Amino acid sequence: MKPILGWTMLSREEMRQAERLASGEQDTRDEIGFLLIHQGFADRFFPGTSVLHTRVRYALFVPWLYLQAAAGKGRGSDLDATIRRQLILLAIRLKQIGGEPFGVIGGDKLGQLTSQPPDRVYWTALRAWGLLLPAVSSRSEVLRRLQAGRRTLIDDDGGSLDDQDNEVFASLPDPPDGWDDPDAPLRFKVPAKERDFLRRKLSLLARPGETAQSLLAKLVATRVSFSSTSSDLPLELDARADTVDKQALGIARDAAGLAAIGRAVYGALVEQLRADDGLGNDATFRTRLHSHFQLYGQAASRCDLEGAELFLPDLPPHVRTVLYETRAYVRAGKPENFFALRDCYQKAETTRKTTRRRMVKNLKRFEKAWFPVS
Repeated sequence: MKPILGWTMLSREEMRQAERLASGEQDTRDEIGFLLIHQGFADRFFPGTSVLHTRVRYALFVPWLYLQAAAGKGRGSDLDATIRRQLILLAIRLKQIGGEPFGVIGGDKLGQLTSQPPDRVYWTALRAWGLLLPAVSSRSEVLRRLQAGRRTLIDDDGGSLDDQDNEVFASLPDPPDGWDDPDAPLRFKVPAKERDFLRRKLSLLARPGETAQSLLAKLVATRVSFSSTSSDLPLELDARADTVDKQALGIARDAAGLAAIGRAVYGALVEQLRADDGLGNDATFRTRLHSHFQLYGQAASRCDLEGAELFLPDLPPHVRTVLYETRAYVRAGKPENFFALRDCYQKAETTRKTTRRRMVKNLKRFEKAWFPVS
């Protein structure tokens, strides 16, 4: 079975469809800011995790790879370029040599570096999980330290003449046998020593800005797992949560429903603007709003946004306004009245994006500017 990690009710296909309405592009964007809600709650419950994560062993592959690249880098060579080559080779060793069918970052285009390579995908995890030393603030700092480590000057007594600390990672378990052999297979199965190391690290994770143990830490410490492949937050989590996190879990579930309707509203608004500009009359999202009201309307209408602000204090004002206006729209029970939300959605989009906005007057003129006909 292909592994699944997630908890929101977002549909990536819906997000892609909304983008294709105006631009024909295939990537996923967050034009209004709904993703900030999901990210905020994810950081609270599962610090350092990301929807882009595939397999936990990448959290060790990346540090090992950086150290290997630094150790084998020739004098004057480009460390960053060496790391990029090693990342490409990592995908080949996992997918082609190791035979891993799922979860290989870059596995679809072996021999090329993906736009989101493993070191970037897992960088927040390395920092949040304590694999990076606290003094190391960024990837550029890691490269600087590793490069400095290659050219450290030694005094007559064998001591370092470099005042800078060249250490980067916390104490790591040894890499697997054959790690340095580019033709040796690599796999995602985590050996016992590595599992124990990661379990110790993850069991120490606190909620952001607090000392209380995070929900992820509790799950790891008690070795609890759930068999459900649903993208929703499992109800079994509540049994492991304290009183405050139980409240947060309830709000997060309802907020996911509100965001699902909000994304459909955005798609419907773009559809309507395109229709008004004579660019077609696709009604996919305008029709979908009715089914979304049935699926998510109850959760969206009861969403405790006042409580959500306590857990997400950094949520931008324009996103808060959209959430409150969308909740009021859902409570009114008339999905066909979505165009009344145009002003607040347009302001939110303008705040987040200065170019390639979708909710603009004369969308045809903007589309021609973005994608001129040859």
